[in-house]
Amino acid sequence: MHFSRETRRFFFPRINTERHEWKTFSTVSRVLSLIFAWPLVYASTNFHHRMFVKLRSRLALRCPHSDRVVFAFLTLTVVVAAVRLLCGSTTRPLAELLFIQSALLVGFGSAVIAMVSRERAPWVNVFRPVATVAVMFTCYTTIGRLGVTAMPYDVDAALSKIDAFFFGTDPTFLLEPYSTPGRVEFFSFFYGAFIPYIYVTITLNCIGQPLLKRYQFLTGWVFLYAISYLGYLFLPARGPVILHEHEYAVQLSGGFFYQSVRDGVEATGGLQGAFPSLHVGGSLYLCLFELRENRLRGLVYLPLVLLIYAATLVLRYHYVIDLVAGTVLAALCLPLGRSAVTRWLAKRVAAGLRPLPGGDADDLSAFSPDGAGDAASVLSVD
Repeated sequence: MHFSRETRRFFFPRINTERHEWKTFSTVSRVLSLIFAWPLVYASTNFHHRMFVKLRSRLALRCPHSDRVVFAFLTLTVVVAAVRLLCGSTTRPLAELLFIQSALLVGFGSAVIAMVSRERAPWVNVFRPVATVAVMFTCYTTIGRLGVTAMPYDVDAALSKIDAFFFGTDPTFLLEPYSTPGRVEFFSFFYGAFIPYIYVTITLNCIGQPLLKRYQFLTGWVFLYAISYLGYLFLPARGPVILHEHEYAVQLSGGFFYQSVRDGVEATGGLQGAFPSLHVGGSLYLCLFELRENRLRGLVYLPLVLLIYAATLVLRYHYVIDLVAGTVLAALCLPLGRSAVTRWLAKRVAAGLRPLPGGDADDLSAFSPDGAGDAASVLSVD
């Protein structure tokens, strides 16, 4: 049926017939859509939110803090590398680092999925520390490079000024008169001894300890390394040996061990991460854990740790403030790891799960809230 223009204007005065825009009908339809659709939108959004919260809670119950921290840290490194790459920073090194960190993220994420889905399998409690340590040690060779490459600044001058504020000058200058080839070689031996020391001690505590102690050790160790890597990433520094390279009156020289240390440093990407000192923080954390769990072994380690402290200064690889930061972090991460594991186990028990993955734990009655307690009462005896 055809209506004349005058008739349409009479009955539908708000319709713009010349532009064919039915504003009245359009507005009414939008209003009706909002009135009838918002409950559906709200219900859908609320449903998805509840599902997300439920999924996150289930993952949190089945993923220990060590898994979550490593995954979150790897995600952060991928984001940092991608953002700096998009901002037009140095392309090739960043692209390589982005690929490495992305591969680590995907690989570790897949490992976590496998461990969560096969929680009661006996291999999980062996595979978890192996995968975690392998990823974190791989990051040791990449994070310092990522910080130096991605960040348009470094903090070497600031760290040196902090040392100078307390000592009057950079302490490495004060050690120059004593840096004879023999002393350099002596301290190089103990600086290099850090590598077998940490590998042996990590292996003993991740495999040789009862299951509860393994989780406590691994969680605190991951906290320590992840926090330290944040310093390497966002506070890039290369140490006094680079900053004051042309200011030293005495150049370091030594023999086999000194050359081995230098070769090892170059093989891991060079001096591209100084604050905080993981040589100090890592070795002290291991020693403190052993002093708590195996006092004799901890006392044997203590002189080695002190010599590593001295070696980092003699070889000019760290500022004193690096050592202080590493010491504080090691002392804090030890109880932090125990406490985090305790809270996680309590939540698992409250949710009806076995306290520890693998079905090896059955009782938390003798376990104190701060994480101190006897593991024997927590673990099954059979």
